[in-house]
Amino acid sequence: MTKSKKQAKTKKHNLKKLALAVGVVAIIAGSVPVIKRVVNPGELVTEIIDGDSFKIKNKQTIRLSSLDAPALQYCMGKEAKVALEKKILNKKVILRDVKTDVFRRIMALVYVDGILVNEYLIKNGLAVTTREGADETENIKSANDFARENLLGIYSPKCYQKDPPDPKCPIKGNIDDRTKKKEYLVPSCRHYSKAIIEKNMGETWFCSEKEAKSAGFSPSSDCFRE
Repeated sequence: MTKSKKQAKTKKHNLKKLALAVGVVAIIAGSVPVIKRVVNPGELVTEIIDGDSFKIKNKQTIRLSSLDAPALQYCMGKEAKVALEKKILNKKVILRDVKTDVFRRIMALVYVDGILVNEYLIKNGLAVTTREGADETENIKSANDFARENLLGIYSPKCYQKDPPDPKCPIKGNIDDRTKKKEYLVPSCRHYSKAIIEKNMGETWFCSEKEAKSAGFSPSSDCFRE
């Protein structure tokens, strides 16, 4: 075998090994684009979708992991989006702890200028933690505690309410975090005084039971009638 043929065979063998290695990594991570984002030193943010999602230059959508920002129509939803725009729009961000969730969304801890954006939003009361921050779990938990203790954003009286702003509309419409079941409580319900209205989650007040039912809420099993 000539020297040139040996070199060609060696090169082909090395390329095959490289392709196999890339394939293994892709299987572990879920997709090739995810691998790219792990090793890329920076991704340019081109669009902000809402308070916890954005797009990068290749049009891939990235969702900030370990948190939930309010939907745009809910309390602090627009504020969260504006804050994220100011922080990362048209800037390069570093994505760490990248993974694909059960809905096949790309999730990541996002850093810009040395700041963990996930922590920043939570600490300012613009998102609630889901406590899945991997290496940053403790920092994220502390950020959430800080916002709660200082009544910031979603924990402020604007969004987090125990007493009705309007005494004529005292019915509490609650939504279960896990099941998303909608129930309402009237003042005669046993635990009415303990129930909190979290407007950032879509919970709200009603002036009558008819109004609550029309909005898709059912009487709470905790309630009773005298």
